[in-house]
Amino acid sequence: MWRVPPDVSPSPDFAPVEAERNVVPRELLRTIQLNGGLVHGAFAADSRLVGFCFAFLGRRDGQLRLCSHQLGVIPELRGGGIGIALKEAQRDDALRLGYELVSWTFDPLEARNAYINLHRLGCIARLYDRNHYGAMEDELNRGLPSDRFEAEWWLRRPKATPTADDPVVILEVGHHGEPRRVGTNVSPGRTALIGIPADIQVVKRESLELALAWRMESRAAFEAALAAGLVAVDFQRRGVYVMAPAS
Repeated sequence: MWRVPPDVSPSPDFAPVEAERNVVPRELLRTIQLNGGLVHGAFAADSRLVGFCFAFLGRRDGQLRLCSHQLGVIPELRGGGIGIALKEAQRDDALRLGYELVSWTFDPLEARNAYINLHRLGCIARLYDRNHYGAMEDELNRGLPSDRFEAEWWLRRPKATPTADDPVVILEVGHHGEPRRVGTNVSPGRTALIGIPADIQVVKRESLELALAWRMESRAAFEAALAAGLVAVDFQRRGVYVMAPAS
């Protein structure tokens, strides 16, 4: 459990992107908690639940991991650090239970999530899945294929530090907000930069056609970088993914 400081105030810089979700049955959360998973809550001074996250036990390629599935914060307190605090509590308890890896999915076009996951938490992303959840009808996802990156949070490894090796720009935001493909050849040993819009939700509201173009162009850029052996290791505040050679 984590208590919200009484002087917490929202900041738009790190506001997590939340979609409309189905309610998770408390019986399911209790079962997860009792069988190797983790459930965390953030509580205000008056004991109101203002945020939560949960992760269940998973196994892939012979290795146990925690699969973090949901994180939510009430609207009036989003951006005040509660989400980060919940993830830090999740990390601490995961280490206590002996886990080394926590993973979850996120939309590669959501810049704020990319910044938190890759830059703040130090995750990497090397798996890109087209239309991962199929058609989604909530407000944030409606109208676009639900492509997802998988964030890998290796709890005992130091954060990746890409070297300044004359990176090649693959994709950038054009003068009119359009995706502009710059580089065509991705080299296995050379860092690549892939830019995305500052706020894909604004793009969607103004032009769904433009948002779809961003999905398709960024998909091609990410898949080309990953096929060349590059891994997403950082996200710059100016809206650029840093794709570096896998170490």
